[in-house]
Amino acid sequence: MKVAIVLTTRWWRASIDQDGYCAALARLGHEPFLYCLGNDAGEADFPVVVASPAEMSDVGYWRRQGLDIAIVFNWLKGSLLLNALRQAGTRTVTRADSDGLASVRVFPRETLSLCLSSAQTARDRFREGVHWVRRYFHLSREEDAEILATAAASDAIAIESQEAAENLNVIFTHYGREELAERIAVVPHSVKDEFLTAPIGGAIRPPLIFCGGRWDDVQKDAPLLRRTIRRVLAEREDVRFVVAGAGMENFSTLTRESRVRLAGRIPRGELRNILAEARFLLASSRWETQPIGSLEALCLGATVVAPLLPGFIALVDQGASGTLATHRDDASLARATLAELQRWDHHQRDPERISRKWRDRVSNEAVVAGLLKSVA
Repeated sequence: MKVAIVLTTRWWRASIDQDGYCAALARLGHEPFLYCLGNDAGEADFPVVVASPAEMSDVGYWRRQGLDIAIVFNWLKGSLLLNALRQAGTRTVTRADSDGLASVRVFPRETLSLCLSSAQTARDRFREGVHWVRRYFHLSREEDAEILATAAASDAIAIESQEAAENLNVIFTHYGREELAERIAVVPHSVKDEFLTAPIGGAIRPPLIFCGGRWDDVQKDAPLLRRTIRRVLAEREDVRFVVAGAGMENFSTLTRESRVRLAGRIPRGELRNILAEARFLLASSRWETQPIGSLEALCLGATVVAPLLPGFIALVDQGASGTLATHRDDASLARATLAELQRWDHHQRDPERISRKWRDRVSNEAVVAGLLKSVA
């Protein structure tokens, strides 16, 4: 079959592995294509087609492409494109990349809390609160109408976790569109092949904790991580941290801590080596759909400690693969970190079993097969 990955943005190589998707499609006997609004990634081993916004919403354009299936990354906002594809005879899969909490009208408490969480001053909180009120009273109907239209124009809606699927179903039920829930398929994100074949470390690991992310992005909440690290350092003299990624300036107060390595951006080979040695990945995010960095850690036998967010609940797998903080604050996150350290101290974690389970779930072949099955 001719199967396309369709992006509603320009294409650049980031955490979501479109190269891996297309390679897996080819290995499964299909003919892969990638459509985007612009190519910033350069050469690829599959056709990359740059289309204009007008072409993406044109039925005739898609009819000429002759696609069998289109997997569309659209964050639940792409009804014009999806309708054009379906009218052209193409089966459509929406790749939601969402925690399902997509409606301020249906999830007022969660969305307001998120809106205010990054505000540093009273003025910031006021401004963010006004923005949320405007969305709730003036924009939410339009926003939610687009979510429903996108779902209705999708033959399948692939969302990354069961918790996110349940949240999305709440939106459908709120608007009396329960039938749309039948289109939901839970399909996780994939992990690059190199994390599926790299050797994992042994079950006896040093008390090393890895913290990776875009720390210059408000989503990752560097201040919360910084406070959590200080609490854990005060409780255990043997623990060490590696903090990697952009935004190291947010951890300047930790530069004199001998047990904290501020690594900055690191090569992927070094990342794999660290994850194969570390006990777990510690996250402090304000929101997540399904963090691929955490999936990479699990594939190398490390566990995950994180706030109680939809994107992390499935990864922790009822405690089998990590520990969730009861609240998203430094005291709770530090308690969860110390509890997970103790589980490793007491040999209650089996890296081989953890990696085997997650590698089977999140290989590109498994994920692509799940996406295709959703419209079979």
